[in-house]
Amino acid sequence: MLERIFRILLVSSSKSFSSGIASALKQESYTIEAVDSIVKAKQIVLAKEYDIIILNSPLVDDFGLDFAIDESSICGVMMFVKPELESEIYYKTYQYGVLTLTKPTSVGILLQSLRLLTSTISKREQLNSRPNNLKKRLEEIKIINTAKLLLIEHKHISEDEAHRYLEVTAMNFRQSKVKIAQEIIDEYYKKT
Repeated sequence: MLERIFRILLVSSSKSFSSGIASALKQESYTIEAVDSIVKAKQIVLAKEYDIIILNSPLVDDFGLDFAIDESSICGVMMFVKPELESEIYYKTYQYGVLTLTKPTSVGILLQSLRLLTSTISKREQLNSRPNNLKKRLEEIKIINTAKLLLIEHKHISEDEAHRYLEVTAMNFRQSKVKIAQEIIDEYYKKT
């Protein structure tokens, strides 16, 4: 079972396609909303966020290619096309991360493709959170290095000794090196 429920927007002019997808996914960790045109899909994505868009092309008002490409920067997109169009559509969309599948398809391929998309979405979310973690880590390094420099300057010790002083003090007081380093910085800046 997935850790969270993925939100799917199903865009299809075919009621039988929509009901088939809904039926295949009823036991899975997905919520599904369906619309029957690109115009409606564009309206609904302005109001709500989706993790995955499943597009059954063509639709009554548009083929859906531009919509698939546009939305692929925000969420995972799976586009179903006729077998004779699959290669052409794939080469137009692969660089955007659009998953192109032929129709009709089996439930197994549908589920496998959705699992691939959910894995990709999860990885993208992890990567998007990394800059904040890196920024925080850089700030911590800056605080520790500043404290070391102050210890070197005021206690006349080497960098290794300053590093060891931070580690031992943090261990003795059961606090993080960053907290101890910040206290050292605060102490020496109060004196000046």
